[in-house]
Amino acid sequence: MLLAVQTSGNKPPLFMVHDQFGVMPFGKNLAHAVGKDQALYIINADGIAGRQPTLADVPRMALNYMAEVHRARPIGPLLIGGLGSGSLLALELARELVNRGRRIGPVILIDPPPLGGSINTPEHSPPAPPGGLLYESVRSVLLDYASHLDNDLPFDARNPQQLHVATLAGIAALSALAKFVPKPFSGATAVLLPNERAEDFFNPQSSWQQLLSSKECIVDVLPWDHAELFRSGREIAMDVVKFMIEEVTETFVERASNPAESGLSN
Repeated sequence: MLLAVQTSGNKPPLFMVHDQFGVMPFGKNLAHAVGKDQALYIINADGIAGRQPTLADVPRMALNYMAEVHRARPIGPLLIGGLGSGSLLALELARELVNRGRRIGPVILIDPPPLGGSINTPEHSPPAPPGGLLYESVRSVLLDYASHLDNDLPFDARNPQQLHVATLAGIAALSALAKFVPKPFSGATAVLLPNERAEDFFNPQSSWQQLLSSKECIVDVLPWDHAELFRSGREIAMDVVKFMIEEVTETFVERASNPAESGLSN
């Protein structure tokens, strides 16, 4: 489900993919940080607002999101980003777009989680069907998002039916990412990490080091843990994301003027 936060701007538009619970709640914060010259679109999980069927399969989700990106911006260069475990979806979306001839700048990964083990082996078994502890867990996360006035969500958490539909979509997104086996991505990336996740990310044996096979990876680490990164650290985190976008855009534009340069596709 694609939402246009702001459509004006001369820079390559940025499409931010939702987290593992199906939402990207920081759209307005990010739009304020990046300014009016940066077009910004948010991709929430299909089914989150009840207007589409839910999907629990990452390749299908990536294809659906690719179609939405094409409809919103049928031509021109693009930037793709992902939040949390949605970083894996962002990489798949970027791969699909490149495979169809679109020019993609470095993919922006915000707070990607530890993957654990080999990228060729799923870390988790698929979660249980909707209901019970899983249902209540996802519902609780969505209610927590809704409790922060700075967040913007594609549903009204005060409406029990809308919250129920969003919870089911969140379960589907969680299930899809839990069973997904990512493939190495050779394109350039830019990564924002909370301090507690940096050691795992930089470990030469970590799955992220296997997954991001390109040596072109910019990493910024902030001194908050995962839980506080977008609470007490939100303002600074948004400023860092803005800096990352400016940095990858500059790299993107330079390479566009020099076709001999690589790294814009994978």
